[in-house]
Amino acid sequence: MASRPVVNRIVRFWLGLATGLVVGVALGWVATDRPWRQGRTSAAAPADAGAEIEKPHKRRKPGRGRRSDEPGDEVPARIVPASERAMTWRGSAISLPAREIDLGAADSSRPLEATEINDVVEHSSSAVLDCVREALAGASLEGEVRLTMLVTGDGKVTQVRVGAPRWLIDHGLAECASGAARRMRFPATGAATVVDAPYHID
Repeated sequence: MASRPVVNRIVRFWLGLATGLVVGVALGWVATDRPWRQGRTSAAAPADAGAEIEKPHKRRKPGRGRRSDEPGDEVPARIVPASERAMTWRGSAISLPAREIDLGAADSSRPLEATEINDVVEHSSSAVLDCVREALAGASLEGEVRLTMLVTGDGKVTQVRVGAPRWLIDHGLAECASGAARRMRFPATGAATVVDAPYHID
């Protein structure tokens, strides 16, 4: 039989070997997995990171086959800045020409009366208002348009001066309204008259 000291050495050898294996395995696991970092997670980028943000679609005007009351069909009115709402005039100042009077003959000539002016302006207003609507170009604007006209004795308009917000003037109102004014025909009274016709925008 082996003596007790020999047995003790053999037992200590195997215990030391087993302990070394356990410690070695534990150290290897710690070095590889790093368990103290398991509580932290890295923030991953979303799947669509870097994708271009889609811009909102512009509202479309009503077209063929579409109802004008469908959502998204309304076009917002343009905003007119204060500088474009200022009153501006196009055309030379208008004044009555010198009138010749024949003292040897009866003179029945006279200027136009207010009722005669109002009748013609009222019946001819649609053409002028069409010019205003076209010059608005989709803008929301309040103000006044004024036409100053020189009407000759035979009822024809020979000179026109247009006053309106600058926005309308810059969008062609003066030319359009002048043409509409020259097509007006007033009663022939034998004397020239300066007519001032206001049109309100609201």
